[in-house]
Amino acid sequence: EISVSNSLGPLLCRAILPMAMLAAGSRAMRRLRPASFVGKQLQARPLLGARAFSQKVAVIQDQQIPKNEAIDQLTAKGFDVSWSLDEPSDAWAIVTVTTPVTEAVLDKHPNCKLVAVSFTGFNHVDLEACKKRGISVVNVPAYSTDSVAELSVGLALAVYREIPAGERTLKAGGWAHSAGGMEIRDKVVGIVGIGDIGLRTAELFSAFGPKEILGWSRRPKSAFDKFGKQVSMEEVFDKSDIVSLHVALNAETQGIISRSLMERLRPDSVLINVARGPVCDQPALADLLSQRRFRAGLDVFHTEPVPADDAILKVPADQAVMTPHVAYKTIEALRRRMEITATNMRLFADAKPRNVVLEA
Repeated sequence: EISVSNSLGPLLCRAILPMAMLAAGSRAMRRLRPASFVGKQLQARPLLGARAFSQKVAVIQDQQIPKNEAIDQLTAKGFDVSWSLDEPSDAWAIVTVTTPVTEAVLDKHPNCKLVAVSFTGFNHVDLEACKKRGISVVNVPAYSTDSVAELSVGLALAVYREIPAGERTLKAGGWAHSAGGMEIRDKVVGIVGIGDIGLRTAELFSAFGPKEILGWSRRPKSAFDKFGKQVSMEEVFDKSDIVSLHVALNAETQGIISRSLMERLRPDSVLINVARGPVCDQPALADLLSQRRFRAGLDVFHTEPVPADDAILKVPADQAVMTPHVAYKTIEALRRRMEITATNMRLFADAKPRNVVLEA
């Protein structure tokens, strides 16, 4: 037992009391200390990044794959998905395929900072409206290269071998349809637009043993040299037995396939369009096909769906094989497209943007 004099007591109390309070506080801190405290060192917590919370995205158009697959691909990239085909949302991004993105659509999604186009073409997006609102736009440039190139060859074969017409004859009870079709071998093939799809199309046609492959592009493309030679547009139409179109639709290419160019084709020539309808002068195309000036395989049209009274639908059946814009539409390509779209959005959110067609 320690005896403390009356004179020293107050002094000792003033010295001891703060130390006791400090010790008690230390014990309390140890009881409350979170797992991030190790010994006496505080471990730095990472800052919350883009993956630490879910950003909402609004899907405003069906993605042409099962809905659950589309949602799974987006949620796997860390997004909270709102299937908002018509409804407004507070989403950070909207996802479309070919549904137009207009001022009115953007008004429904006032927090939008990104338009993700699950498609190569983006002419249906009002870029001026997006730029004005500080919205960026991304697209999917190369998801359907094989699909489109394969349909180009498929349409050429369908026309040359009269496949649809042969089926009609058979189902009508007939057998002998015509004097015979034609081979691709030893023919001249022209490729208008020698980007990725045009190059793949040239590669596929080369397997049939054509006499020559000609290519046209606004700028020389050395990658085409192993398939053939690059020439003027006029020479492509003058010399080719098959002309396959693969140009993007923009202000420079709209109507680029004019009446005067198509008039250079011969009656046994075939024009394939798997690019975009408006790159051709469609009224002239319908007129020349009806005159049997050449034949065609068409997958794209000026207006889609095609109006019932459009002259292109009145072309004689043996002059053209037509499909309803399905060149891009294979199961593999559609799944690939959704995957690339989800990745585009994730990279944009992580400040590593790619496939940007409009930067806000």
